[in-house]
Amino acid sequence: MKSHHIREDIFLCTGPTTAKDLGENDFYRIHPDWRKPIEWLNGFKVVCLLMFLFLMSGTGDALENQFGGYFRTRAYTETNFTGEDVTEAKDLDRIDTRTRIFYTAKFHENLKFVNKFEMNAVWGGAGTYGQLGADGANLVVKNSYVDFKVSDVRFSIGVQDFVLARGYLFNDDIAGVKAIFKVSDSVSLPIYYLKMYEGGSGKKADDYDLDACILYPTFHLNRETVLKPHFSWIGSDDYSQASTKGSVMNRIPGATKLKVYSGGLEVDSKMGMYTVGATGIFQFGTIDVPPASYNGHERLDFKGYLVDVFGSVNLGMPTLRIKGIYASGNDRDSYSNGNVDAFFNPGGPGATGTGAQYSWAEIMGLGIFDSFGIATADDPKGLYADKISNRIIGNLGVTCSPTKDMKIATDLWYAKTAKDVKLIDGTYGDELGTEIDVVITYVLMDNLKLDLVGAYLWAGDVVNKAVSATDAADPYEFGAQLSLAF
Repeated sequence: MKSHHIREDIFLCTGPTTAKDLGENDFYRIHPDWRKPIEWLNGFKVVCLLMFLFLMSGTGDALENQFGGYFRTRAYTETNFTGEDVTEAKDLDRIDTRTRIFYTAKFHENLKFVNKFEMNAVWGGAGTYGQLGADGANLVVKNSYVDFKVSDVRFSIGVQDFVLARGYLFNDDIAGVKAIFKVSDSVSLPIYYLKMYEGGSGKKADDYDLDACILYPTFHLNRETVLKPHFSWIGSDDYSQASTKGSVMNRIPGATKLKVYSGGLEVDSKMGMYTVGATGIFQFGTIDVPPASYNGHERLDFKGYLVDVFGSVNLGMPTLRIKGIYASGNDRDSYSNGNVDAFFNPGGPGATGTGAQYSWAEIMGLGIFDSFGIATADDPKGLYADKISNRIIGNLGVTCSPTKDMKIATDLWYAKTAKDVKLIDGTYGDELGTEIDVVITYVLMDNLKLDLVGAYLWAGDVVNKAVSATDAADPYEFGAQLSLAF
């Protein structure tokens, strides 16, 4: 999608790893809610058989079975991601594997059933199929939805991928509905509904529901220029439950009722050897908070915004790239004045985070190796590196291809906070640092490629004084990734 790397989620599902050897008592012990474990296994076999027969049943024009997939194995080292070299709390040397299998049942041009499955394993990792003896219970469903067209409207209903504003607001798989109206050959009008959290049953349980609605039209001004404005709403009568269960990011303690709106515009254009683009997003709305914690304010007003401008020029052998991002942040007195000045992007924390996802630099921005984000003073656990808020980011890059099978991308990144943040020693700072990334991609054969990655961050105080006032050390990483797509 871009010259930097869109981050992929990591889903590791734990459970019984040698189910074929477990007896009935073991099933009761591990899964006390399974009252009839043997019947459950038999039922599972029946479902697998029915699925197999379904896949094999398509003949002629009745059903077209389409298969695809993706495989990757990564070996990498990450060092000093806490900004110091004493605790080694985030130092990591690891090999991991991901497999994705895609199956689509295409009935005809106007109807198809789409499914995507994923398996993840850490080599030697307990509870994954990378453990000794394999047999890990790690199969997860990424997508399962029906796609059909009625007149000039295409619908997708089920669990599927949604992207909004290049990922700054949303880039993930979620249950929802897409309705895409084709107005003309150059204009389409997508309308999205997303179910971000279900409150369940019971008195006032619906108050905990978290929903989103999005209007996301596309205008092709010509063959080289595309405009994509958007208007979105995310709301809940009480989103505290969704926050505590990790469905969305809650960096506003005690918040309950949420109504946040965003409006924005994406522009992409190509003019000969030049490519330019931009994204602008502004936010408004309110969120209810406990007055005692917010200087007597019962609610806070959203006033965040983000601007992203980028471009490139193809000079033949090299392609030069430039990029700049500004995401607003909170002043020291924003909350006490009743405002959320920071750009608000919903999503859960961590390497398996959900919602908004925009990867940028390899170290500072969860690049190819995305197991951990670096610690910063405003995010000491490194949970929100791909959720851009309170950041000023600049990038200069060059890509060249010495041979038809090799590509070398070199990027220089600089990042600081838009507003000062409090450091571990009680002082304030704003510099994350300067990072250099080198990614060498070699196509070994059709569908199979190898990426070699090296990155080093000359860290500033926001990183070096995130968890320790002493023992500052610069983070670095290197590794390789072998990937297959079909």
